[in-house]
This record gives sequence, structure tokens and C-alpha cells, in this order.
Amino acid sequence: MAKTLKLLPSLRERKRYILFQVISEEPIVYEELEQAIWNQFLDTFGELGVSRLDMKLVKDLYDPGKQTCVISCNNNSVQQVLAGLGLISRLGDRRIIIKILKVSGTIRGLRRLKTGTEAQKV
Repeated sequence: MAKTLKLLPSLRERKRYILFQVISEEPIVYEELEQAIWNQFLDTFGELGVSRLDMKLVKDLYDPGKQTCVISCNNNSVQQVLAGLGLISRLGDRRIIIKILKVSGTIRGLRRLKTGTEAQKV
């Protein structure tokens, strides 16, 4: 039986997780948000650029009540992902604003968002 080889931790690309909130006049459906993000990134960076970002939306962490979502990407492309999110201003015919709440190296780090002295659960 063939044994699978793993990369050493020093050779793996490190991930970053970006927590953001969508501010809109009406509630947003996750599928519409996902489609708008992918369309904007493909228009801005092209297919090759998006593949280099190694970007994925974490569907399990989408909160429809607070309208928060998490995107994972590699640590070298955080600034490009933030710029791409900043370019999104419409979702269909509705105007939206994307507010970046936190960038972290782990999902656990996003669990608690500190505002002042009190901690909010994400």
C-alpha cells in the first residue's frame, strides 16, 4: 500500500481568516453574497489571480442575523482580498457596505471579537 507524503509545516502556506460584516437595508441570502464576491474577484483579478489568492468562503460561519461571514486565504494575499471586498458595493439591485471586523490566523481567534472591555461572541 502506498504511503501518502505530507508537507513539512515549514513548507505549507499559512492561512488567514477574515471576518467581515455586510451592512445592507434588507437581509441578505448567503448564496447571493457568495455569487457577488466571486464575480467581483474574477472581474478584478482574473482566474489566475483568484487561484493564487487560495480564497474560500467558510459557509458554516455565516450568521444571517448579524450578517457576518468568514473568508479564508493564504497569508500573502490578505491585502488583495481586503481590496477586493472593498470594491463590492451592490448585491443585485441593493446597495451594500462590507465592513472588515478582524483578520486572524485561526478561526478560534475570530470567536471572540473584543470591543473595548466587553467581549462579544461571534
